[in-house]
Amino acid sequence: MIWRRAWLGAIFNVMKRLFICLLLAVATLGGANAQVTPKEEVDLSNIRKPHFNIGIIGGFDRNYHITDVSYMTDYQYSKYAPGSTYGIQLGFTPVNWLTLRLDGVMVQKNYYRSHVISSTHQSFPDTTTNQYINVPLALQLNVGKLVKLHAFGGGYVGYWLSSHRVGRSMGVFGNPEYDTYIDFDSPESQLRDNRLDWGFTYGAGLSTVLFKHLQIGAEIRWYYGMMDIQKPYMQNLNPRYNTTMAIQGGVSYWL
Repeated sequence: MIWRRAWLGAIFNVMKRLFICLLLAVATLGGANAQVTPKEEVDLSNIRKPHFNIGIIGGFDRNYHITDVSYMTDYQYSKYAPGSTYGIQLGFTPVNWLTLRLDGVMVQKNYYRSHVISSTHQSFPDTTTNQYINVPLALQLNVGKLVKLHAFGGGYVGYWLSSHRVGRSMGVFGNPEYDTYIDFDSPESQLRDNRLDWGFTYGAGLSTVLFKHLQIGAEIRWYYGMMDIQKPYMQNLNPRYNTTMAIQGGVSYWL
């Protein structure tokens, strides 16, 4: 789809700017450490050997709910909605420049929607909070020693665990006296919901060694969903996708 390609191009433009910022950050950190040799701070011998690592990660995300409302012009979706992400990270590094990553993370893929009545200019907004579990598998390329820059790419599978909706609903016949406030957990619908999820994941970040077996890092990550979140339960439905950007940090331990 043309609009999906346009979104992909915009995503890559953002990633390019962030990649430049990360390079500048690494250069700054490298200059700060230029006066001290790595062995004076930490023993790097284990980094050069094949090793496993396990860690925890967490941060916040922005979800872009992408769809075409077509003739339903009274419904408007916002550009993004904030959320949170957290989980565990597993990795195997056979050589210093390559890591195989397997993560298990909880990701919120939320969205805002507003029902606007053109005749009265009334707006009825609601927020849907969606909890997903994602399992991304990716290859990561590493550059550096004490301070590392990394970039990764791969795919992920996921499952839509739960959904909660909060907002305001229009009353009968548009009478404001009958407007209602909604706050409920959306039950799973076998007919409507596509609970399985899959797509691509990629990102970049940096990390630094603290002690012999411990490192901390931060990264930006994208989940580019390829699965329509709804089944074709009726005719003339437009696909709905989630594209999620996460900024996260974490700490990992080498085994």
